[in-house]
Amino acid sequence: MIRFFQPSILGALLLAVFAGLLVPLYFEKPRFSVKQIQTQPQPQLQQQEDSARSVYDYKLANPDSNKFSEDWFELVSNDTVLEFLPSGFQKFRYGTSGLLEVPNLVVPIVPRGLDTLPVGDKKAIFIRFILPLILNANQEIWEQRKTLEVAKNTADYQTIINIAKMYKINTDAVNSDALVRLANERVLPVPTSLALAQAAIESGWGTSRFSIEGNALFGQWSWSPGSGLKPLEASNSQAVVRSFPELQGSVTAYMKNLNTHFAYQEFRELRNSYISNGKWPDGLDLASAMHPYAEIGDYYVDYIKNIIMQNNLGRFDYSELVN
Repeated sequence: MIRFFQPSILGALLLAVFAGLLVPLYFEKPRFSVKQIQTQPQPQLQQQEDSARSVYDYKLANPDSNKFSEDWFELVSNDTVLEFLPSGFQKFRYGTSGLLEVPNLVVPIVPRGLDTLPVGDKKAIFIRFILPLILNANQEIWEQRKTLEVAKNTADYQTIINIAKMYKINTDAVNSDALVRLANERVLPVPTSLALAQAAIESGWGTSRFSIEGNALFGQWSWSPGSGLKPLEASNSQAVVRSFPELQGSVTAYMKNLNTHFAYQEFRELRNSYISNGKWPDGLDLASAMHPYAEIGDYYVDYIKNIIMQNNLGRFDYSELVN
């Protein structure tokens, strides 16, 4: 007993007891510190940049000068344009940025009589009245995407759900991360050159019966009675070509179709692969995914590519609306 309470041993015991009292306090400090941080006001979520918009803006800031040339689009006379379109559609200018400045003018129906014009004049007038429609439809998609980005950055889940439903995403079948990913893939514009080429093909440059009688620029099928015009020949007797009260509705519906229908999943995946690699795709890039659009499949893909290349439609990818 005397040896047990020797001063050196007693000192060691006291030191151990004292250290034992300190150890719990030491390990409590991080938990106590974290708890204090959690009770402080939450900082605003950091605004994340929309990478797709950045890629698109970069493309527009670096126009490809090789795509610009003077041809039928530039050479049509003002008198011919004014015979078919209102004032303001005559001469389109290139701004200091190098982009084609497109007047924000909208015509509700296809001008009659385009089939009486020389081919170059017909194409020039067709491009003039459809180009603002395409740019306006794409601008609407950009605005929806901006709303989506704000909702993501502010954790506004209800707005994300509303936009997802607009783009026909089953919000009950996926979790929140998948919902955001799917919305990001679908809420994106369609290349201007692709839309121009398909409108030219499907409407015969604005001369088809469906475009004149039903404002149908893209030959979209419908199986609802009374929703469109019945073709003279169709593989399905119930099918009609969907009609629209005005041309803008036709363009908007076309883009919604590409962005939502299961048949164009390949198109959306291809578009996103380009964007992920830092390139905004043009019509030629995405034409290969358009084989489901027509029964002729790969021949239709070649048709689109030929229309784009032969008419230099890629130049119109470098366009902007001006008031």
